[in-house]
This record gives sequence, C-alpha cells and structure tokens, in this order.
Amino acid sequence: MLFSLLKFFFIFFIFFSNANAIEKKWYKKGEYNDWEVYAKSDKVICYTITRPQKMEGEYNLRGRVDAMVAINNNKSSKNKYYVGFDFGYTFANNDKVKLIIDDSKVFEMDTFAQTAWINPTKNPKLHLKIIEAMKKGNILIAEGTSNRGTETKDTYSLLGFTKAFKKVIDVCN
Repeated sequence: MLFSLLKFFFIFFIFFSNANAIEKKWYKKGEYNDWEVYAKSDKVICYTITRPQKMEGEYNLRGRVDAMVAINNNKSSKNKYYVGFDFGYTFANNDKVKLIIDDSKVFEMDTFAQTAWINPTKNPKLHLKIIEAMKKGNILIAEGTSNRGTETKDTYSLLGFTKAFKKVIDVCN
C-alpha cells in the first residue's frame, strides 16, 4: 500500500509537472481556453492542466498552484484517471481539501505534502464523479489550509475543460 502511494506521488510530482512538459518526453497537444493538454511521447500518460484565475488567502509565498486531470494507460496501473490539485504549500497530516463546482457540487479530497488527491482504494469512483461535474461546470473553487493554518481559496475556470479532456482521451486511447 505504501509503495503504491509513493509510486503514485512520484508519477504525480515528476511526470505531471508543467516544467517537464517542456522536455522532449512531453508534447503539447492543444490549448482549449484555460486548459492545456500534454502527452508523453509514448502516450501512456496524458493530462490537461490549468492555473487558478484567482488565488485568495493571507500568505506571503506559495509554490506552484495548478489543477490537473490525467489518464494513465499503463497496464499495471489500477486507476486510469487522476484528479489532483497542487496548492503550493504543505498541508497538515490527514487534512482535507474541499472542491466546490458552481456553488452546488462539493467534493472532499485527501492531501499529501502539497497535493490534494483522491486515494483510489478509499473512493475509486470519485475521480469520475469530479471529472463529470467539471465537464458540466463553469467555476471550480479549491479550498485548503496550510500546515501553518493559512486558509486559501483558489478559483479555476472550467472554460475549455470538456474539450481538453476529450483531447486527452483522443490522444491517449
């Protein structure tokens, strides 16, 4: 279990980094309003990524902040879809992040280091529920609290998400 968790975060932090998309292993496949699509050269992993349009909170400095939805076609992977948010700060242990889509759909995600993620063993269908809500939505708000107690609220546009996610599926399937 711990190995699977560490493997997931290794993939998430290293391979899904927007900075790595510039390297030869990753290719930009499109831009759809506020969302960009990238694929690994072997098309085993593809993702769409965006940055928040508004970041709120009383903080001095934050690292990289983004939202990402990915497909992993690696046959050894038990979970094909990944939804994750990089908050740019470290969370307290066992902290939760709240996602609100269009002020009506609310989801909770687990945290690890500075990432909000979904533990596929706890809730294997939550990825798909969030993706479907994102396709139908306009605005996504991600709320979190740093390990120092600083509350943040990041507002993401979902404009272009549906087309970007379709491109991810088209490229990686």
